Amino acid sequence: MPARASWEELAEQVARFLPALVPDEAARIVAGLTPSARGRIRAHLAAHPDALVSGSSLAPLSVQALITTLTAMGVAGVRTPACLRCGRIRPLRRAVPGGRVCLGCEGILAAQADVGPCTACGETRPRPSHKTCGPCRRDQLSTGRACSDCGNRSLMDPCANCRPRPLASCAVCGDRAPVCARWPLGPVCKPCYRQARRNPAPCPGCDRRRVLIARAKGRRVCGPCAGHPDPHACPRCAEPRSYQVKGLCDRCAVHDQLIALFPTVPDDGAYAHLRATLADSPEPGTVLTWLRNSRSAPLLADLVATGRPVTHADLDLTAAEGRAAARTVEYLRGLLTAYQVLPERDELSARIERHLQRVAARHPEHALLLRSYVRWSLLPRARRHERLRGGGFLFRARGAYARINRAAEFLSAMTARGLPLQEVTQHEVDGWLAVSPGTRFAVRDFVIWATRRGHARILHVPHWPKKDPVALDEDSHWELLHQCLTDTDLPLEVRGAGAILLLFGQHLTRITALTTQAVTTVGEDTFLTLDRTPIPLPVPLGALLADLANRPPPTNWAANTARGWLFPGGRPGQHLSATVLGRRLAAHQIPSRPARATALVTLAQDLPPAVLGPMLGLHPVTAAHWRRRAATDWTAYLEARLAAPPS
Repeated sequence: MPARASWEELAEQVARFLPALVPDEAARIVAGLTPSARGRIRAHLAAHPDALVSGSSLAPLSVQALITTLTAMGVAGVRTPACLRCGRIRPLRRAVPGGRVCLGCEGILAAQADVGPCTACGETRPRPSHKTCGPCRRDQLSTGRACSDCGNRSLMDPCANCRPRPLASCAVCGDRAPVCARWPLGPVCKPCYRQARRNPAPCPGCDRRRVLIARAKGRRVCGPCAGHPDPHACPRCAEPRSYQVKGLCDRCAVHDQLIALFPTVPDDGAYAHLRATLADSPEPGTVLTWLRNSRSAPLLADLVATGRPVTHADLDLTAAEGRAAARTVEYLRGLLTAYQVLPERDELSARIERHLQRVAARHPEHALLLRSYVRWSLLPRARRHERLRGGGFLFRARGAYARINRAAEFLSAMTARGLPLQEVTQHEVDGWLAVSPGTRFAVRDFVIWATRRGHARILHVPHWPKKDPVALDEDSHWELLHQCLTDTDLPLEVRGAGAILLLFGQHLTRITALTTQAVTTVGEDTFLTLDRTPIPLPVPLGALLADLANRPPPTNWAANTARGWLFPGGRPGQHLSATVLGRRLAAHQIPSRPARATALVTLAQDLPPAVLGPMLGLHPVTAAHWRRRAATDWTAYLEARLAAPPS
């Protein structure tokens, strides 16, 4: 019969592209179709023979129904067509030039076709319904309605954000979870969607950085390599769209934000250099986050709007408004200094002078003496320490603040008793210290300076007694050092910092301030320079620090600034803080203070102070102190022998 022959012809045509489909089964499926459906399928396959395996969005509804039937039967090789516009796997109803689109894209295209003044708000926008734009139409329909979960106005209850999403097996991880998106490779859960959007990868098909939303030849590929459009491509540069902003990639979004931030900047000024550097930064996501979410970006915009170059003095005036403003200013100052908009300055000295001005304003009667003390005692030592050693910026700044505050309190207390500084006796000093010895011993530095300069009698303020440092036992110390040198499961910066701490007893403030130039290689030998003397390193430690110095650049502000820190931090041009490093070491059971004490005692047992000091950057007094602590003491042995019962 002719009809029977047409079934067999169509069944053979279907089975030709699907080797896994048995011809008899193909004939049974085709026989179950209506004559009109068979005619449309036959006509489409005549024009597009590979329609069942190509995933083309040109497939009409009858071909889509046949593909759905074959997929439900588990026939291998069948590909469900995806929407021409968004690339999602959905029923495709409306035919448009180039293929078919889903219901959602159909509405979007219909809205884009009618653009004009909205009857509600008057703005020129797409008018999808009743000559009204989408936001106004939603407001009209949702008036008096509210989501029962979140309370926001919505057309549905619960709203689109609160209603439960359907469960399905994720095509990436295989877990059964709520569906976040439907890509050509299948449904995707929220964690996998976020991971793919935030971390685009090179496509195996085209070697371009893309969001891999499809699958071809058993590999995850981008949409165009599998015959689908890329819904996550930037319309300007075709790079992956940003996960932070809508419609553009991170770099294009940064470009727009910088244009808004620097609208009228000359092309040859410092601001132009900053704008160009930020626009070409290797990590535009970090720059975009700063521009959109930080408090320092609006402050920079206000400074740029003044039309004159920003100076350190301008930032100092803003920092005087409060503690929160000071933190914002210091962050912006670090950024502008790192990008050479502002010249570098001795920030420690500037902070000490700024604090002196605040204290002098509260105690004007002692301002002259306090200024002399800071100018001739605190500032020279701070500058010398910064020039020779570096590191420990906040620690030294807080120490200077404490000395200035205690000096002002001491002078005010003596003035309240009717005593000028020249008439203060040791009795008054001892009585003042006895009230709060935990904090007032910091006045020792001021009293010594005043005595030497003839502003006071010979007075004595003892050092605040310090407890003996708690050290590690020898087995634990060498076990931790061996773990840092060999355990590859530890983070690289924890291994490097822990090894320097356990072997050389360096302060964490000194470790974090090391640069990559401190690690040098000469032939097969590796050296570490902690002060002025290069120290030859054992082979395992040398290889570890070489890997640390040559590791890939970080993915934060440190990647956008050319500062060669061995332990880069998250702030512009700054190294990792000692507090953060101490927390990371403690999280891996490496105690910083006991480890440092054990290392210094071990080194002091073998090296004289004249060698130990220049090698580790220790003051001669400090090196001699550790030598005395490491010296053999037989007192405990004799006491133990005397207390032991006779045998």
